[in-house]
Amino acid sequence: MKRIFYSMIGAGMLCLGLASCMKIDNWDAPGAQFSGKVIDSYTGQNLVIDQNDWSIRIWEKSWTKSVAQYQSIPIKADGTYNNTKLFAGTYDMLAYGGPFWACDTIKGVVLDKSTTQDFTVTPYLQVLEFVPTVTDTIMTITCKLKAPIFSKTINSKVVNLPNLYDVKAFISLNTFCGNSNYINIAEYNNLRIQISKSWATYVPGGGDTTPVLTMTGFKLRAGYTYYVRVGASVDDANRKYNYSPIVKVVVPSRTH
Repeated sequence: MKRIFYSMIGAGMLCLGLASCMKIDNWDAPGAQFSGKVIDSYTGQNLVIDQNDWSIRIWEKSWTKSVAQYQSIPIKADGTYNNTKLFAGTYDMLAYGGPFWACDTIKGVVLDKSTTQDFTVTPYLQVLEFVPTVTDTIMTITCKLKAPIFSKTINSKVVNLPNLYDVKAFISLNTFCGNSNYINIAEYNNLRIQISKSWATYVPGGGDTTPVLTMTGFKLRAGYTYYVRVGASVDDANRKYNYSPIVKVVVPSRTH
């Protein structure tokens, strides 16, 4: 009995000791809102992407002893972003991992209850004159690629446009369409145009626009509605796609 009594006393003292060491968390819950859009420098419009293709990276700089660990804010398909669960403070920000030339970090942005910050980026490529046509149930896709900039000075160093990597059609059964949302079957994926060449090698005469590119043989189903777009990528570290707009393709039902 004495042993049990002493054990109970010891346990009670331990609980009191732990309680005395505990601190009350009096920090406010994260409630700062951070929103904005990513703008295509060529068009002045939102950069069209696929859902969660890449992100805005932010680093909190409010605390001098804080670890330089970034958070990623995903971009929506319409080129906008919105996060309502961030801590108020001062942040550095960078549009990162997308199909565009490297851009400067925006420093010292103060996040409070509602902060808006837009980012302007310069895409590697533009997909122009994208046209899907359907004959019977076979779809053919045509487009052109344009590279408005062949090189750019970044951090006092001239950087050339990375090699073209591929051109790919994305076919979906809903309005979310792109590298994260498509019908993933070999019958479609094998019809991409694999390039793996420099722009100067691929485009005769050194122009900024390719001749018409054609992909055909996409077997669709009668009576179905599809959403289609084309993406073009370069061989950089990310291989993300610059996209055409999404086009709705309705395949008529067969008549007997």
